[in-house]
This record gives sequence, structure tokens and C-alpha cells, in this order.
Amino acid sequence: MNIEFFKRLSEADGIASNEGEVRQVLLEELKDYSDEIVCDGLGSIIFSKIKDEKLPNVMVYAHMDEVGFMVRSIDNLGMIHLITIGGVKPLAQFTQKVRITTSDGRKIPAIINGTYNDGKAEKIYADIGACTAEDVYNLGIKVGDMVTYTTEFEEFTLQNRLVGKAFDDRIGCFVMGEVLKRLDKNDLNCNIHFAATSSEEVGIRGGKTATQLINPDIAFIIDVACAKNEFVRDHTNQKQIDKGVMLMHRDRTLVPNKKMINYIIETAEKNNISLQHDMFESGGTDGGEAHLVNEGKPCAVTCVPVRYGHCAFSIVSNKDLESIIELYTQLILNFDEEKYKNIINFM
Repeated sequence: MNIEFFKRLSEADGIASNEGEVRQVLLEELKDYSDEIVCDGLGSIIFSKIKDEKLPNVMVYAHMDEVGFMVRSIDNLGMIHLITIGGVKPLAQFTQKVRITTSDGRKIPAIINGTYNDGKAEKIYADIGACTAEDVYNLGIKVGDMVTYTTEFEEFTLQNRLVGKAFDDRIGCFVMGEVLKRLDKNDLNCNIHFAATSSEEVGIRGGKTATQLINPDIAFIIDVACAKNEFVRDHTNQKQIDKGVMLMHRDRTLVPNKKMINYIIETAEKNNISLQHDMFESGGTDGGEAHLVNEGKPCAVTCVPVRYGHCAFSIVSNKDLESIIELYTQLILNFDEEKYKNIINFM
């Protein structure tokens, strides 16, 4: 695995509809491994390996955008009032370091704070140390500017632990990139498209538009998930790091194709890859929109377990990353017309 590639993805800033830095990292890393690279109208970027138009088209999705904030207004005291973009956890909105990205690309450091009221964060603002609105405007800060956490990517002392921001879902983008590189020079029996999607955190939007653009035959989703309580390590927690890839059997937006679920299970068993079987009680992924496009797309969702999410940092296991990269490499290498026909045979 190229950990430096993962680091660059994590440290890039990109809330919904502002994923340009992430696209650039992906483009620089993956352009030499792709036969075709296209973008949809929202900014999702798709890297493709095309063998034969008659072969099944497989699409793998992971979203580029992270949760964060946007400048909403600037008051006379020089305080910068914010609105959340995506589901930022309430406690992650207090006394955290962030950076404001101006329209000309400058990064302005700040501290966010607000009011905690009945379990909710309210009146969130960024403080750059200014005393007047003019101080803020002179730095080029404007309404609509992106605000993101400043977390630096690092490897913890304990072996196989990586920590950084935006792991939801730069992990998925990283996995897709590493799989694309592993497929280089291999003879495939399908056409493969890797879609790094826009605006998932504000309504799983890029999953729909990317699917409309490519119109694949089947869809695999890679995302992340974290346990609600890290002190629970029993059958009720199938989101444990070091325990393997999470295979999702249901979420609020999708009940996945059973034959695709079985294909993932069979592939994992053949390659000694551990799986955790889980479901989302709420929420969804790009699959929720992707599977509804045109005639409908058989879809399955996998996740990488992390600790902590939708906040300033997450922890992931190197072991789990290796597992999901190998899983998807094998899923694609062994996919062919026969497997596709089996999946879509409903009669």
C-alpha cells in the first residue's frame, strides 16, 4: 500500500461540491492506470479500464467529500459564523482547530466554538483572532468559503494504526486507487469503473449522477462506519477494527442484491479474508441512489471499520485496509459474463 497516497487524500480539503483538491490527488496518482477518465456534472471523477464494450460494466464507488462547515456570515466583531455541511457530530464543533480555504486557495487557521444546547451544537463560529469584520475581509475570507478540520495524518505508535481526518470516505477513495493499480497488466473479463463521487454527505447525490453517466451493470459501494460505543466488543458491534471488512446487509436506503452478497462471501472465504456482517439502522451510502438509476442496478455495500466518525479524526487498522484492497482485487479479477448473468437472473 502507498501510505503517502492515503496521507495526501486525508489531508486534502473537500466538503460537498468543493472536492477539487481531492480530485487532483486522485488524478495525479491514477491517471497512468486508466484507459479513460471522465467527470459528471457534480464533479465526481471516474477512472475506467475498458476491455470490450460487450463485457459487463462494473462500477465501484467511494465518495470524496468530508463533513465540515461553510462560512455563513461575518459580524462586526470579526467572528465568522458557520453552517455545517454534512452530519458533523455536535461535540466535534467546540474548540477544535480548523482552516478556512479562501477563493484563491489560501488556508486561514481558526478555532471553532459555539453553544451546546440540549445535545445540539448551535451558533457555531470560527475565531481567527480578529477584532473587526475588516480584519477578516482583508484576509480574503468570504461567505461560502469552505471550513475543514486541520488534523494531520499520522501513524500511531501501536502497529497498524493510522489516524487522520476525512477517513469518511477518503478510505474508500484510497482503496479504489490501490485496487486500480493492482489490476494493471491483468487480463480482465469485465470493464471496471472506479467512481470517486461528489456530495454524498449531503444526500448521496454523486452516486446518482455518476451512475447516470456511466450506466454500469452492477454497483459495489465502499464506505466506512464506526461503532456507537467503543467499549462494546460483542455480537452487537460488527464495526470493530482488526476484525475485517464489513458486509452490509441493509441500510435505510438499500437492501442489497443477495447474489452479490453471496459473491462477496464466497470470494472472501476463498481468499481467507475476514468479514463482519452488519446493518445500518439509519443512514445510507451512494448505493441508495445508484441502485435506482434507469432499469435498476444490482448493488452491494462494504465498509471499513473505523473508530470515531464525522469529527476531526478517525482511527483505522492497516490490516483492514489490506483486507478490503485484496477483496476488491479478487472480486474484479474473477468477475465475468457468467457471474453477471447469474446475478441478474430473477426467473
